[in-house]
Amino acid sequence: MDRINWFISTRWFAALLCVVLWGVSHWSWPGIVHLPKLSFIWSAIALALLNTIYYYFGKNILSTKASLENSRLTRVFIRVQILLDFLVLSYLNYVTGTIESPFLVMFVPHIILACIFLSRRESFSIVIFAWFYAALPLMLEYAGILPCISIFDGHFKYLVLEKGTLLPLAFFFAIGFGYVITWYIITEITVSLKMREKQLEEAYHMLKHMDKEKTQATLRATHELKAPFAAIKSYVYTLRDGYCGELPERAAKVIDRIGERCDRLRDKISAIIHLSNIKTLVVSDINLKPVNLIDILKAEAHEGALRGRERKIEVRFRSDLRSVYVNGSRPHLTTLFSNLIRNAVNYSKNDQVVDVEVVEKRDEVSVSVIDSGIGISSDALEKIFDEHFRSNQAVAHNPNGTGLGLPMVKELVRLHGAVLAVESEVGVGSTFKVTFKTVIPKTKGENNE
Repeated sequence: MDRINWFISTRWFAALLCVVLWGVSHWSWPGIVHLPKLSFIWSAIALALLNTIYYYFGKNILSTKASLENSRLTRVFIRVQILLDFLVLSYLNYVTGTIESPFLVMFVPHIILACIFLSRRESFSIVIFAWFYAALPLMLEYAGILPCISIFDGHFKYLVLEKGTLLPLAFFFAIGFGYVITWYIITEITVSLKMREKQLEEAYHMLKHMDKEKTQATLRATHELKAPFAAIKSYVYTLRDGYCGELPERAAKVIDRIGERCDRLRDKISAIIHLSNIKTLVVSDINLKPVNLIDILKAEAHEGALRGRERKIEVRFRSDLRSVYVNGSRPHLTTLFSNLIRNAVNYSKNDQVVDVEVVEKRDEVSVSVIDSGIGISSDALEKIFDEHFRSNQAVAHNPNGTGLGLPMVKELVRLHGAVLAVESEVGVGSTFKVTFKTVIPKTKGENNE
């Protein structure tokens, strides 16, 4: 449909060109060139009327048809447009002297468009029609059916018509040869491009399939690790808590370290499973409903404040809005902002403040999580959404991170059709801003529980 709209829009320029030629014809060189004034304006009117019909037909008919029927009807619609254009061009070709006319060249863009929009066989039929309509005026003049028109005062055209059939036939076959060569070159290029496009599409689908397989393999592996890891952790806690007798001090310290590593590994396995599940989702897999974003943000800001209490990090929710609704999944939005706020708390210094700001503007709402933490370097900023990536500053400040929180945020933003922006400066802090389209709930206070 976009191609048809483009095809229709270019015809307005053709109509405008006819109007320009009508204006130029008033300043023709007397005794040298005689341009048909009214013919240009009538052609402009015809093109404008036809284009109006094409526009409304394309808008009201094609957009309502089924996909298979639409494809067939679209090709017919394009052919009809081209053939009617050929009628107008054939008329302009005649009134501007046929063999003297520059409009013979204007058949070529239509041949090119036919090669792009239609199949090889269909585009070749357009070439035959172009050949016929381009040569028709001269043939009718030669047969005496139409009066001979020349835009020049010279007698060249009259000599061509009076010298027998050789020159008109040469003109006829020269036009055909030029159009066929044009068709052949363009179709070869088009076929080559379509083959490359198909190969790229197949490669894309293969990569997508391989990525999905990789994600599922990761998911299976982590699930298989989960059960034996839970058993190991249980045995470690059994030893640590003295159920098998009191341990020597050095052994108890080793067991404590094993327990800490178990906790970190448990968090990482959970994050991998969660991210793998999210990556396999598409928008149709989640139930998007109007959700009050303010409720989620207040709850997550409170959780963040509890997390930061030990290090005296304050998490402030800053907004006067009581409700603002977006199309989303409450569990996934909770995960999104939980990760952003946890990240801000984890990478803030002691006695710092993390702000959660909400700004509504027209049909959008932006949520900014602002910290005054360690910041992110410009080099690392390009990689923070890569899985398992952690900058040197991040590892030094918080060795226990998984490197999966921000990739999870990126995937959740994608699922909600939102926009994510990041600003950061080393030693100053970072701002993560997520922008959603707002919606109006069907009933006041509707939530997605």
